[in-house]
Amino acid sequence: MFRVAIIGRPNVGKSSLFNRIIGKRKAIVEDIPGVTRDRIVATALWRGTPFELVDTGGYVQEDQDRFAPYLLDQIRKELELSDLFVFVVDGKEGITQTDREIADILRKTDKPVIVAVNKIDNPSQEDRVYEFYELGFEKVIPVSSIQRTGVAELLDEIVKYIPEYEIEAQKEEEKEEKGVIKVAIVGKPNAGKSSLLNAILGEERAVVSNIPGTTRDVVDTFFEWEGNRFLFLDTAGLRKKSRIDYGVEFFSVGRTLEALKKADVVVHVIDAKEGATEQDTKIAHLIQKYTKPAVIVINKIDTVPQKKEVLNRIKNQVKEKLYFIPYAPVIFVSATQRKGIKQLLQEIIDVYNQAWKRVGTGQLNRAVKQILSLRHPPSFRGKSLKIYYGTQLEGKPPCFLLFVNYPEGFKESYIRFLENNLRQILGFEKAPIKLIFRARESRYQKEG
Repeated sequence: MFRVAIIGRPNVGKSSLFNRIIGKRKAIVEDIPGVTRDRIVATALWRGTPFELVDTGGYVQEDQDRFAPYLLDQIRKELELSDLFVFVVDGKEGITQTDREIADILRKTDKPVIVAVNKIDNPSQEDRVYEFYELGFEKVIPVSSIQRTGVAELLDEIVKYIPEYEIEAQKEEEKEEKGVIKVAIVGKPNAGKSSLLNAILGEERAVVSNIPGTTRDVVDTFFEWEGNRFLFLDTAGLRKKSRIDYGVEFFSVGRTLEALKKADVVVHVIDAKEGATEQDTKIAHLIQKYTKPAVIVINKIDTVPQKKEVLNRIKNQVKEKLYFIPYAPVIFVSATQRKGIKQLLQEIIDVYNQAWKRVGTGQLNRAVKQILSLRHPPSFRGKSLKIYYGTQLEGKPPCFLLFVNYPEGFKESYIRFLENNLRQILGFEKAPIKLIFRARESRYQKEG
């Protein structure tokens, strides 16, 4: 797909413009220089023409920001990948030395550049635009991402550069989007989520550093492996509530929860040296709450002794802490050494397939009968609890409607017993299942 990158120094309004173009608040926007650190990618659509839009971290000099080396590396990669650049400048501040440096870099790419002079909020300010022709680019367009002016003119200019064959190819690709596995990568900060994503992709798309909280946005990335298509969501780490300030991190956590809700499979990353912590149990409770299929990844195994007893001890500790999602397979990975990546991808596929699996009504009811022969539900108000029959509902995760005599009589412990046995008998070992109990209407006629 034709790729357009938004480039500029921090705090000129790149993310606001990005959000205005894609029509939703995807990149985090806040009046703090340097908020965007990763490359955020989304599909934009203008007058029926799709293109890939990238919001990059602000260009900074290496001595200005602790993340500068990572940010500059990400921008260099985008210079190679993108077909066109939207160079955002601040119409109120005028040209700065950093703007001149960025202009020099963009000229060397020999790719088209459109200068978007942002923060031109009313017609009386349009005279400020002319000084930006000094940067040496032919296309200079005044915009206000806040007032929504000039954005249509900017988009009209962008789509002029998109070849017709790109548009046709994209239309064909959209027809094939069904079947993409959406994967949310979650975990507490610094567990290695971005490193894991980069190991899967084979490129450094997300910023990776040993500074907790580096990733603030959700980075959507398409990936294909052995005929399977994935959409990976690399999310900001979920911190403890007491450590979340209102502002950037507040929105990051909200975005992580949104990604978790939308995901088909959740990859929960845990640091091998730390094992499952209290914060990991809280994240796993969210996975349970939203009934999400999951794979538990114990990352950084290169940092612990490679002995069977050590690895077993770590795995057992994780399984004991996260006992309430027993269906989630646990695997070992070293993202930095790219070990266990193929196994992880296969587990995601297996888990996804089980989450979409359907069983016949006859097969389900034979399984229920088998479970009842193992252990009958306890009595309720002096009467025996009965399960008459069940059926699987549409959708995922697998959800079974069971018709019974007293729905309120089935307690949590027996429901867990039913779930665990149904998973084993029906082949849902790696997927969560949901049970809904409903009174059979004829009960009131017979017993009332």
